[in-house]
Amino acid sequence: MRANPRKGSSHTWDDVHKELRDVAITSLIALASLTPDAQELFDERLQHIGERSLTRPN
Repeated sequence: MRANPRKGSSHTWDDVHKELRDVAITSLIALASLTPDAQELFDERLQHIGERSLTRPN
């Protein structure tokens, strides 16, 4: 985002948002292709992260 003045701007925030969605989708597809327990593993991890985030001091 204009870090190099010789190159100008190369991406917009919309491009960044799209790339993040692509990464998330690709990760979920990879997990699903590696184990039949993908949904359970994902849910467990999401629960763990949620609990950790809610117990941190502000």
